[in-house]
Amino acid sequence: MSEERLFEMVERCVADAVLALEQDKPLTPFAKVLPTDGSERDIPCMSADETTCYEALLRQLGGEAKIGDIAAVAITARVTIPEHYNPPAPQGIRIHLEEQANSHKKIGAKLLYIPYELFAAEGSDTRSVMLHNPIAIGMPMEVFA
Repeated sequence: MSEERLFEMVERCVADAVLALEQDKPLTPFAKVLPTDGSERDIPCMSADETTCYEALLRQLGGEAKIGDIAAVAITARVTIPEHYNPPAPQGIRIHLEEQANSHKKIGAKLLYIPYELFAAEGSDTRSVMLHNPIAIGMPMEVFA
């Protein structure tokens, strides 16, 4: 799996999240999957509860990973960024990124926290999102564990 393919997947996760925020839609967790055949697919949330949905996506992807046809996954969610990371804004987009090729590593997964701020012009329904620099955190694998 090339770094470029992973970067493109992360970019699409961010773009989808920003679109939901700009349109004032709920940003429920969703996943993007890169199968070993090089295609890409999306897995939407099927629950109204964000926590339940995130856990369900982890379970589903973990099951698919055991079959062996997944090269990488990215699970995207709206979160409050922990204060100890000193984010420039408390709200953020979190992307949980795992690549099967890193499954042998003790810390093989990444969490990308992307702080954001929402702005709306007075008297306008139009919203804009200002993204800040991402905060990258290493963590143990969950999907490919």
